[in-house]
Amino acid sequence: MIRITEQSLVNGNVSAIRRNFVEMEQSQRRLSTGQRVQYPHQDVYSAVNSIFYRTRISSIDQFSKNIDDAKGMLDVADGALSSMTQVLQRSRELAVMGANGTLAKEDRVTIATEVNELLERAYELSMTKHKDEFIFGGTKSTTDPFRTFYQWNESMGKQIMVGVNYEGGGSGKKREIEENQYINASIPGNYAFWGTNSELISGKDASTFVAAADSKIMIDDTVISLHAGDNIDAVVEKINAANTNVKAGIAVLRDGSKVLRLESFEPHKIMIQDIEGGRVFQDLGLIREGMANFPENNYHPSAGVGGKSVFESLMYLRDSLLRNDEAQVGKTSLGLIDAGLSNILHTQAKLSAAVSHIDNASKGLADQKVFVSEAMSKNEDVDYASEIVNFTMWEYAHKASLQTAAKLLQPTLMDFLR
Repeated sequence: MIRITEQSLVNGNVSAIRRNFVEMEQSQRRLSTGQRVQYPHQDVYSAVNSIFYRTRISSIDQFSKNIDDAKGMLDVADGALSSMTQVLQRSRELAVMGANGTLAKEDRVTIATEVNELLERAYELSMTKHKDEFIFGGTKSTTDPFRTFYQWNESMGKQIMVGVNYEGGGSGKKREIEENQYINASIPGNYAFWGTNSELISGKDASTFVAAADSKIMIDDTVISLHAGDNIDAVVEKINAANTNVKAGIAVLRDGSKVLRLESFEPHKIMIQDIEGGRVFQDLGLIREGMANFPENNYHPSAGVGGKSVFESLMYLRDSLLRNDEAQVGKTSLGLIDAGLSNILHTQAKLSAAVSHIDNASKGLADQKVFVSEAMSKNEDVDYASEIVNFTMWEYAHKASLQTAAKLLQPTLMDFLR
């Protein structure tokens, strides 16, 4: 038998009033914030989904910023290379003009003066910047990618450029455009401003070469592991098995000695390093002693070096004109200019392909953001129509509880005595 006292009625009504008020307050909070779940414990599954959706949207926003930055760099690079194309096309016209057999030496000196100006313009383009970063410096984008050397020339009566050395990084700057998906946002100068394939021939006989210890070498931006006891044949095999733009071979000289030969598949300056304390390239006579980690200018003086940059091609044309060498102007110089022009156009084609790639990636991210935002809205946002009905119901229940309590809890004589 359950005994119902006045106090139990009071407690029951107070409890009901409190519950109704809490429910009404929570409903009001959902309506004011627009969020269906206020605290994770209210719906753990929805809370976990919210974290996923918000993290994904944050990632999409960052990838979109990376894409905008990459596209900006590629657009600036393309503009610089378009200007470089004009420089080389004008140089080609001057080469054809300078090969004319009716010209006097003074005429060729005049043409050489214009070629020298074009050379200076080419150097200016190689130093193009985007947001205070050198576009053609590769991974070393905060320091000058090229260093020039000048010398007095009597025929022109001034200091002229006689050398240009690439001192940037061997690989382009990468931007992440999706999870673990990267794209080169720039092309390093040792590719963009090169005219012919490069060749390196070691300066020491490698017939008896044996790697003294496990070590690593780097060609451009590819690391290749070697083992103690590897001979020259093993070194060549491992270089060719690696994913590089360089092929290796063994050249046999007239005296029977064997030398390592590296040749690029496409025009660029080959960057080589001995890394992690290795000495393979130094022992083979490709790298100067103590210059293992300075790929920008570490070729051994005894090594054979082939290949020309567009700067060297322009200097060759200018110097041939100054020497009044009609044959070299019309043959070798013109061929070098054509090779440089072809590589610039090829580089621009790669830039266009990269821009198309990131444009598609950008569209895909925009679509993803819409889908994820819709899913997050369904997961988090309150259904206003349903919630208004819910709020009205709890408001009505709250008022009803108050009215019921007012009738049940009538004042007594003791209430007045207090």
